[in-house]
Amino acid sequence: MEPKVYLVIVDPQNDFIEGGALAVSGAQKAMDELAQLLNEVPTLFSKIFVTQDSHPIDHCSFIENGGTWPRHCVENTFGAEIYPPLKAALDKAFNVEYCKKGEDKEHDQYSIFDFQDSEIKNKYGKKMCEEITNRTNFIVFLTGIAGDVCVLNTLKDFLNFVNNDQIFVYRNFTASLDGCKKLDSFCHENSVKMFNFEIIQ
Repeated sequence: MEPKVYLVIVDPQNDFIEGGALAVSGAQKAMDELAQLLNEVPTLFSKIFVTQDSHPIDHCSFIENGGTWPRHCVENTFGAEIYPPLKAALDKAFNVEYCKKGEDKEHDQYSIFDFQDSEIKNKYGKKMCEEITNRTNFIVFLTGIAGDVCVLNTLKDFLNFVNNDQIFVYRNFTASLDGCKKLDSFCHENSVKMFNFEIIQ
């Protein structure tokens, strides 16, 4: 039986694209290439999960509230929306589900699972995990923004539920603040395969 193939795209939102409030170098190129893949092969994946930061304006992660980051992905703003070329491709793709995180102003969620004390705290992450791990034969491809923050934390949480040979990272569809150093290192240390998906012109 062929495995069910999942794609998880972490936070492909306007505020993380060059020109956004919390821009990540290389994000536009990575998301454009991912959009090209989905446009060319919209049924490549059995299901696509797209995670999204969705913060209240007074979220604890913002610098003005004592946090680490500039104000970003405030709910119902352009910055929180999916990068338009990728959204257009997702609209044509097969079986897409959007999952929000960071909605509680007092708590940040780098990972859609927000795995703490052996429990998934995010309701969307819990549903995602249950759907994926309910099957015995599956693989997960992970990508998104930023590789050294939310992608990395999502990967770390994923490894609580899946084996390292069931999850793969698309490097060329991932943009990182640190040039992918932390993600590369973690994948190497934990035997998670990371590779570039080559789009044949």
